[in-house]
Amino acid sequence: MVKDNFYLAIKNIRERKSRVFLTLLGIAIGIMAIVSLMAIGEGMNSAVTGELSSLSDMIIVTSSDISIGATGAGTTGGTGEYFNDRDIDDISRINGIRTMSSMLFSKIIVEYNNENQIVSALGIEPKSMSNIFGIDFLGLESGSFMDENDQNKCIIGYNIAHEYFDTEITVGNKIEINNKNFVVNGIYNKQGEGMSTETDDYIHLTLRDFKRITGQENISGIMIRVYNVDNVEYIAEEIEYLIGENHGDEDFANAITMTSIIESIQNVLSIIQAVLIAIAGIALIVASIGIMNTMLTSVLERTHEIGIMKAIGARNSDILYIFLMEGLLISLIGGIIGIMLGIIGSYAFSFLTSGFMGPAPSISPVISIVSIILAVGVSMFVGIISSIYPARKAAKMSPIEAVRYE
Repeated sequence: MVKDNFYLAIKNIRERKSRVFLTLLGIAIGIMAIVSLMAIGEGMNSAVTGELSSLSDMIIVTSSDISIGATGAGTTGGTGEYFNDRDIDDISRINGIRTMSSMLFSKIIVEYNNENQIVSALGIEPKSMSNIFGIDFLGLESGSFMDENDQNKCIIGYNIAHEYFDTEITVGNKIEINNKNFVVNGIYNKQGEGMSTETDDYIHLTLRDFKRITGQENISGIMIRVYNVDNVEYIAEEIEYLIGENHGDEDFANAITMTSIIESIQNVLSIIQAVLIAIAGIALIVASIGIMNTMLTSVLERTHEIGIMKAIGARNSDILYIFLMEGLLISLIGGIIGIMLGIIGSYAFSFLTSGFMGPAPSISPVISIVSIILAVGVSMFVGIISSIYPARKAAKMSPIEAVRYE
């Protein structure tokens, strides 16, 4: 009986090709949107976390009175208290720490081509500088990072190079920082607003040069690398506790791990992806209405046929299954087409946007078996739900009235 219902459903679909095609198109568009958005979302997640995974053994420690990201710092009010030598000694005695580098912050005066600007400067060891800012989607627009023995060299942000002065600064140009001559060794890629690792408006100096030209040695932050990534969260908690004890304030230090940043990014991306998929789901709702409309029209056109089938012994359940099978087939075929279009569309999107991503990591769509199974399941569910009412209406028809219908 199932086989007969299947062939009968195929026959009915073939007889109404134009109408079925439009219904298939609605289902295909909805499934295509879901598959492509899931693939692009997963690809974006993999690209960003892949770039940051190399920093998963890193901890950035800052004072609660100091607002400092991976790029620089600024006071946020409060006591203005900085880290001291005791903090550094206590941290250095913690087991599992591989390297530790201080981070110093100050405002400086930059002169170029007879123009002066006040900008933010960060003092950090050259090796730590390249470790943090050398990943692909940060990186340098031009030039290179400094070596340990370099003096009077700096790395400048994109905005400082291209927007702060009437004449753009290029690698190799000389600028004056607090009346001392420096050579621009590199220029950062443009990061834009809202990046925790934003470098656009900062100048990065070696610790030695920073202390020499500013006269400041207040430690605004500490960059730490650990041996074992699995211990990074435990070490971060221990650092916060020790520094809190030193300063009599358990909230004095904030130890930020790249693992927590990665998790935050993943959560944000998941929310964005869920919203986009929910929007794509609207297309499926419209498609389900299309299936229902198609099936109701089919029931109306085949009223006489339904009456004859009942007159020769067809049960209500047989009529119900015929229409459910027809709706299921329409949605399933539309779903398969939508999956193929979604895969093609996600790769097309990646190709077309690759030239506009700038320094950001390229996005390669991730097509998972789970997303394919989910898409097939959703399309089948939509087909069955949309066909229930028309199928029940057909099954409940009076055979006498149906035979007499013209």
